[in-house]
Amino acid sequence: MNRKKGINIYAYVILKWLLACGALAVVQVVFYLFNTRIFHVDGFGEWMGILWGNVVFGLATVATFLGPWFVMMLLPLKVRWKRWYRIVAEVLYIAGVLLILVPRGANMAYYQYTYRLLSDEIFSYLGISGQMGSLAPHFAVDYWYAWVMPLIIGVLFLIANSRLHFGERNKYNKHLANDLFAVGVGLVALVIMGRGGVLHMLQPEDAGRWCQPKNSALVSNDAYNIVRTLFKPDLEEKEYMPAADAATLFTYGQQPMVADSTAATDSAIVDTIQPRNVVLIVLESFGQEFMGCYNRQEGADTRTPFLDSLAQHSLVYDGRSNGKKSIEGIMAINTGIPNLMSIPMTNSVYGNDDFTGLPAVLRKNGYRTAFFHGSYNGVMEFDRTCEKIGFDEYHGMNEYNADEMARKEDYDGVWGIFDEPFLQYTAKHIGTYSEPFFAEVFTVTSHHPFPIPDEHKGQFKEGRHPILKCVEYTDYSLRRFFEAAKQQPWYGNTLFVICGDHSGHGLTPEYNDYDGWYRIPMMVFDPQHDSGIRSSRIVQQTDLFPTLVDMLGFGDEETLPGFGESAVRQPALGRQVYYGNGYHVMVSNNSETPSHHDITILMGQRAIGEYDDIKYLKALIQQYNYRVINNKL
Repeated sequence: MNRKKGINIYAYVILKWLLACGALAVVQVVFYLFNTRIFHVDGFGEWMGILWGNVVFGLATVATFLGPWFVMMLLPLKVRWKRWYRIVAEVLYIAGVLLILVPRGANMAYYQYTYRLLSDEIFSYLGISGQMGSLAPHFAVDYWYAWVMPLIIGVLFLIANSRLHFGERNKYNKHLANDLFAVGVGLVALVIMGRGGVLHMLQPEDAGRWCQPKNSALVSNDAYNIVRTLFKPDLEEKEYMPAADAATLFTYGQQPMVADSTAATDSAIVDTIQPRNVVLIVLESFGQEFMGCYNRQEGADTRTPFLDSLAQHSLVYDGRSNGKKSIEGIMAINTGIPNLMSIPMTNSVYGNDDFTGLPAVLRKNGYRTAFFHGSYNGVMEFDRTCEKIGFDEYHGMNEYNADEMARKEDYDGVWGIFDEPFLQYTAKHIGTYSEPFFAEVFTVTSHHPFPIPDEHKGQFKEGRHPILKCVEYTDYSLRRFFEAAKQQPWYGNTLFVICGDHSGHGLTPEYNDYDGWYRIPMMVFDPQHDSGIRSSRIVQQTDLFPTLVDMLGFGDEETLPGFGESAVRQPALGRQVYYGNGYHVMVSNNSETPSHHDITILMGQRAIGEYDDIKYLKALIQQYNYRVINNKL
């Protein structure tokens, strides 16, 4: 195209800016279309808020990523018409737009697992999360839209972009005044757009100003969130109230029970307050949604016949995870510390804080402690974390492969050892331990790419999501584990605790809301007691640490850290806290009707819930941030 016939340079800059904004808007729409089951927008008013929020966040995002190009094009210099200068500017422009589009495209698939925008964590997570080379082909096929749709949008963007040119200037006209005016106005506009306004610097949590917090991912975007978290502390100290008031509202840790304690206990637990072996089974991506003991309505596609039968002889709680990632769940279960920030604690600058773990407390009381995980050694740095929190032994894929029972076909090809053989390996090794012992086993198979061993192909039915057949396989594997355990002398003196690391895919509306996203199984089975009890109490992962210590009879001896509450001491009222996209949520049993749940949300300056619950949540967050930042856990 003849450059002399191109458009005015300032019209060119404006059109290119609008083109970038348009590309972001399109990928935002596509992101919603592939995740509609997760979001619930309440009518026209909220849609208008989401639309306007996208304008604000979209302009801020484009200003952040295209700022260098924008400045280059506005500088009042004749060099702007040099070929080399135009090439450099164009490279900056296209690179900036691709950096905006690619993270949002990637999170089209990933969001359904985490319900969070991408953050600066992505740079550390890629190195510890899995064998990405093995996973890449599975992701490319199973989540084709995460790369096909951004590719289509990117190609259309490049075609439209190639049509834009600016022409040569008439050398007889004086342009300096226009250039100075343009650069002045342009820079002011760039700063205002980048800040998200004149008086307030836009923050990721501001998305909640235009919609319900749970829909904030429709307003903000991943590229902006990555940049803002990259240059921001993982936590900042809060001062919602004086420290003494916060300590009164929320008491950190658990004090020993006094000798004449009248703390109420569940009738199913009273007789178990004695030193016992403990086997803690953490199930990968298991949600209540998949289990019949939690879903008795007609038509529910449940896949856990063995666990449902075990529940009839167990104490079954309304279990809740404190996060949506395995690395968060294992920490919450074993240390009583939830993850109330955008990046997992073990990946953050606080990863070397001093933690007191459940295994360390039990080891001090004479227990042998071991952690079993069928994935490869080093995944999520679980082996390092387990050593730090007090486990004597770590058994991963390396240890399994060195065992005589290992077979080549036991490896799933991506993540680790299939659940059935690894649980048999776990039962075998537990049988060599002297009592008392604490053994924790974390399953693998119910995880993308959702493999099933060849010997069981066709045995477990498909469903609306591939995870369902894996859940059914893991349930079968647990049946085989308990059959093996029953043959061993330690079985009758063992407390079995079963919970999820985080919930799976919310496939129904009930499990796609503040009160549903984090529902996991939470069961305590004692072979010495045949009766089953279903409790409506919310028991979050951080509650397991103090609850187990009380069940084992150490509660009158130990001062425990952490943010959980013992279900032994508080059998009726429970709470769950978690962190979403820049917001904190507390789900709690209602004091008058425990089966009813109260929802409390804090997002920036916005608070939703009852006055006393808001104060309690603020006190908890204030103490959490202070203690984590200052290594006082």
